[in-house]
Amino acid sequence: MNAIFDFFQYIVNLGVSVMMPLIITVLGLIFGNKFSASFKSGLTVGVGFVGLNVIATLMTTAISPVTKALVENYNFHLVATDIGWGVGSSLAWGTQIVPFVFITVIATNVVMILLNWTKTMDVDIWNFWHSMMIAGALYLTTKSMILALLSAVINMAIVFKIADWTQNDLDEVLGLEGISFPQIQSSGWALIGYPLNWLFDRIPGVKNISWTPEKVQSKLGIFGEPMLIGLFVGGILAAAARMPLDQILQTAVTIAASLVLMPRMVALLMDGLTLISESAQEWMQKRFEGRELYIGLDSALGIGHPYVLTTGLLMIPVALILAFILPGNKVLPLADLTALPYFMIFAIVPSKGNLFRGLITGVIFTAIILYCATYAAPIVTQLAAQVGYQLPADTEMVTSLAVGSQWYTWIIYALFKAIGGIF
Repeated sequence: MNAIFDFFQYIVNLGVSVMMPLIITVLGLIFGNKFSASFKSGLTVGVGFVGLNVIATLMTTAISPVTKALVENYNFHLVATDIGWGVGSSLAWGTQIVPFVFITVIATNVVMILLNWTKTMDVDIWNFWHSMMIAGALYLTTKSMILALLSAVINMAIVFKIADWTQNDLDEVLGLEGISFPQIQSSGWALIGYPLNWLFDRIPGVKNISWTPEKVQSKLGIFGEPMLIGLFVGGILAAAARMPLDQILQTAVTIAASLVLMPRMVALLMDGLTLISESAQEWMQKRFEGRELYIGLDSALGIGHPYVLTTGLLMIPVALILAFILPGNKVLPLADLTALPYFMIFAIVPSKGNLFRGLITGVIFTAIILYCATYAAPIVTQLAAQVGYQLPADTEMVTSLAVGSQWYTWIIYALFKAIGGIF
């Protein structure tokens, strides 16, 4: 068992840009493609992820000083510090039950595919940490391996079904043919985003407001293009943070570049996935006539849409304001502010790219994230102590917006903790 886990842990530690080419190459061979074609597809996917990571890092590097300045200049003082998804994922992967959760998640996906309960084949191994976090928290608080593993089964089964349900819209709005997002932090919000969009359709006045890319560009001309939108959003955020003029300009141009370059990297990545997606469908047709198979990947592909990225960036000041005014919130948003675009995909997708509805929905998402991150803070702090993480100086508790974005998993956690308390 440990040898198997150590092997997969080694693959995961190589990073997505190396891990995904290996996985895609192996999948290509399984689906009957030649090694040369499979390897080329895998390498193209790897190059696409490198491109996405480079642009995301560029954007993060530009916006991180802005977020820190916003916190400092507006005097936010809250007791639970946002340490970011990177540390959060390390905590989740560091608990003693990880090998068992890892195998449970894979088994859940395989069984659901074989029983035709899902069309999503999840190859996004790294993001298994979402279910590992809750399983680790349950094992910490209840000492029940059964409850911990059952939580992983339920959490992942839910997101596999959401991934299937939303794939057509990912194709229509984001251009991701045959790709689904079995990522709890992103796709879990579909359970709230779609009902909100249904509600907007029934509110007089609101239902007629449509800020889609086509309509915005037709109204604003060149100023409605993603590049100009990025320029304005980046500049306004930096100005609100009271940055020097040179940094305002640099931030503005960097965000403008991000909105232009990210969709191109997604397109490159999709080129690499085309062969695998097509061969997967052929493979399924030969063995299960009439069945489809989606490739489950990281939702990083979703932030290539200009309005997803725009909504996420505009939620940075919103998150800081909400953190200050929401009663009962204890979270100081910081490290994960730049991750907000990942959580906003299903603020935009349900309305087919309507920025107006996306912004309203994004505010609601952000408020829920803060409350969930507040609830999770004591548990995350205990997990951090268990794996030996040293808390930052003068920090009472740690949490992250990413952990808070796993909203429905905390409902399951609370239910299972109550069950564990009874027995």
